[in-house]
Amino acid sequence: MLKQENLAANFCGLLSVSGCRDVAVEWRILGKEQDGSLLAGWVSFDPKNRSEQRSKLGVYMPKHKTLQVLYTFDTKENIIQASVNLTRTLLLYTTKELRQEESGRKTDIYRTFLIEIKENVDVEPLLLLEVDRNHQMMAQFLWRNLATFEKSQQDKFLLFIHHEQVLLYTVTLKKQITDGDEDLLGSTWYLDKTGIKNETITKSFVWAQWDPIVQALYYIHMKPAPKTLFEKDDGSTEKKMNPTLSAFQFHDDLRTETVLNIPLNLPNIPTSSSGTEDIYEDDAVPLRIHDSSLNLIIVSDQIGMLYVCHYYLYQPIKQSDEEASTSQNICDVHFAYSVTILHHGCVIHCVIPGIPWDKAKTMKPTFTLHGDHHMLVFQADLFMHLLDVGLSHEPCCHIVCPPFTRQPVTHLVPCFATNNICYDSATLDLISITIPKNHLIEAFRNDTSIDNRLAIVHYFLAHSSGDILEIFSELLSIIMERPLHLDTVPLLKEALISGTYASSKKGLSQDQLALFRLLPLTTCNTSKPIQAKISNLTVGLSHETLYNTSMMLLSPQQRLSPFRKDIWTSLWERLNDNKERARFAQEQVTEKLMYSLTCYQPEALSRCSTPMSPANPIVNVAAEFSSASRRMQNNDVLPFVETEACTASKQELVLNVNLRELSMHLVKHSVKEVSGFRWLKNAFYDSNPAPSHVHAVATRYVAAQLEQSRALCVLVCKTAGLDLALAPERGFALVDQLTSAQQLRLFTLLERYCLAAVSLAFPFPLGFSSFFTYLGYRALSFDNFMQYVEHHVFELQIDVIKVIIADIDDSAEEGVQRKLSLLMTLPRTRARRLLNNWNHPVSTMLKGREHALNILSGNSVHLRGYSQLKKREYKPKDLGEQMSAVQRLQEPLDCFLDLLTAKASLNELDFNLLIETTLSSVDDFHL
Repeated sequence: MLKQENLAANFCGLLSVSGCRDVAVEWRILGKEQDGSLLAGWVSFDPKNRSEQRSKLGVYMPKHKTLQVLYTFDTKENIIQASVNLTRTLLLYTTKELRQEESGRKTDIYRTFLIEIKENVDVEPLLLLEVDRNHQMMAQFLWRNLATFEKSQQDKFLLFIHHEQVLLYTVTLKKQITDGDEDLLGSTWYLDKTGIKNETITKSFVWAQWDPIVQALYYIHMKPAPKTLFEKDDGSTEKKMNPTLSAFQFHDDLRTETVLNIPLNLPNIPTSSSGTEDIYEDDAVPLRIHDSSLNLIIVSDQIGMLYVCHYYLYQPIKQSDEEASTSQNICDVHFAYSVTILHHGCVIHCVIPGIPWDKAKTMKPTFTLHGDHHMLVFQADLFMHLLDVGLSHEPCCHIVCPPFTRQPVTHLVPCFATNNICYDSATLDLISITIPKNHLIEAFRNDTSIDNRLAIVHYFLAHSSGDILEIFSELLSIIMERPLHLDTVPLLKEALISGTYASSKKGLSQDQLALFRLLPLTTCNTSKPIQAKISNLTVGLSHETLYNTSMMLLSPQQRLSPFRKDIWTSLWERLNDNKERARFAQEQVTEKLMYSLTCYQPEALSRCSTPMSPANPIVNVAAEFSSASRRMQNNDVLPFVETEACTASKQELVLNVNLRELSMHLVKHSVKEVSGFRWLKNAFYDSNPAPSHVHAVATRYVAAQLEQSRALCVLVCKTAGLDLALAPERGFALVDQLTSAQQLRLFTLLERYCLAAVSLAFPFPLGFSSFFTYLGYRALSFDNFMQYVEHHVFELQIDVIKVIIADIDDSAEEGVQRKLSLLMTLPRTRARRLLNNWNHPVSTMLKGREHALNILSGNSVHLRGYSQLKKREYKPKDLGEQMSAVQRLQEPLDCFLDLLTAKASLNELDFNLLIETTLSSVDDFHL
């Protein structure tokens, strides 16, 4: 975050452009209207005569970048708030003066004035209330739809008196009918002071805030607590009062209506009868009427989002033994805030202990929307929280990190929502709250909390824009600095889930996007409290679910205009639509694959014996993606050829199981349960488009799984240091060219990737299994390699096992044992094929024994070219050895051949193979 400009300096520049030569100082923002215009006040004087200072009020239009002077006072006034009507003809302002009472006590006196805006005409301000108030007073115009053809127009404004009442004033502007006057709005209108009317819309409120965009008034008032069945009536006259947040919605053509009632759980709120003196901070943007005992702000968006943000300080009554034993400053307090997310029906609580009181008493955190999905909670020099609380999914994956600026900031106030610009309330410095991506990357590097690191990965892959691959490759390099750390696999799993969720969203219609609430979103546990460490501060985040939140709002049928769309109807629809739905869990596929992969035999699942449906979308998706990936540029290629020699690809099996399980889950949870009349139910099912889009959404998601798995594999290989643009070789040849250190690092990184993909039942790119197996053979010792094989981490496909068998030297006993141990782990058919190609006495012995076993057990015998194999000549060392060998073999061999002849015909016997096996058995080869 960089300091860009100063709002006061910009205003001075606009004044100088308009021809004003006076010096303007003491700038202050006094209000904000519905169109985004800012009311500003300043003190002006002639540089030659500094003693004659006058206050001025103006309005700044951000769209046109112009500053219009509305009114010039004769003297210097302490103006704390102002408001202007839509036509720029009437102006409200509030002054605050310090007076000394007869008792000697000094108090602040608030007075509110109404004045007409007329150029070059002296107009006397109209004091709205003759009785001075020491309670905070402010006023705000209601904006309406402009109608220029009326002969008279009415403007309405609100007058707030803290702890007393809210008055709704109605004033009339009449048109002067004079010959020669132009019919221009603002030049021929005058205020009818005799027709000013007012009415009380609420009494004795403790807090209020005006929302200029929605034209709604939020206020907190005390209501009697409802009695329960178990309470006894003790006859006491004092009733327990509970705070309630309500909202008035104002209309041009309809009367005011109450649209919101939320019971609040707040600490003891002092009332006007408590006898304590109120301390006011006079917040003009947003316009809030409250004292320092209650710090609450409401953030809203017209698309249907409403947040109630409350922050406070407290000190625990009983400290733990550990806290008491430490030399902690007794003045340290706990800072806490809660964000009630009305459209999701939940509350986020945050507690930060150990804040020094000197710093805590001046804290004023900023709550503002950041993008489409997040809320930024910022406190300079302490923390920055990025809460994932948008409309697209339930709140999760919140980021907690240090602030992105260390410059002194008093309080940031959002002023221009379109470009994330805030101003410092003390200096009017314009500051961008756009979070630099480098700041989050550094937070990811320095943080040790797995929850926080998962949230940052989710933020970049699921919500960020721009060059996501470049950003995540930087995160991946940080992750792989310690590949054997326990957090490595969870972070890779989050990358797969979040990336797939974001990728599958592209290109789908609005009806299809309704099913995305059922797709996997993140691996984070949304119900688990988050603990993170920021510098010396410990931050705790937790969630709480609200019940019956739809009862807090008026339904559209209860509104004055049932068919009018506004923020309240959108909120009501989202509350009723955001019922808890079970997202698809990849563990379901993992369980199914545990049984499917047990029966997985490529030779048995060939296309000839198990024909696939021609309409199977996954086969087409996998084939298209594989062909497209081969056409990609050199910077997006894998270190192996994306083909498999297996007749039935494991990738195809994994994709089909994912598609089947996901489709069943979407069909099960996409249809809502509807109660009521039969014709209403039938009409709903006919209009509900979700089941018809299940196939498209499931196919797109599974294809995105393959796409994301391949992309992550590419990035992992790049992180390992493979420069594939310069390497001409691929596959096994590339592994042979690497040094031992490079082989081991590449294997370690790919092993983490493999574990993450397998635990989520994600498919591997074609050719990965054979490449990973050969890499493990080269990087590990043979004993470790066999451990991976026995635990089914390595898959001995026919292409890689051929290379490994050929690479093992069988001239020594150790090499023969290694080949035999490998053959024993293979399926019978695949081992027999390799055995036929192994020209070695041990291979002959095994084939001969199998041949004899088949004859003796009565199985069918197929002479698969055993007789055509090259015979081994038996050459004893000397004559005595030859005679002894003949004597040892003659009698048992004759007896054995007689048994075989009795069991099978001569056509089925392969005498050459049996004799060769017998000769090999006595030549120092013992199995």
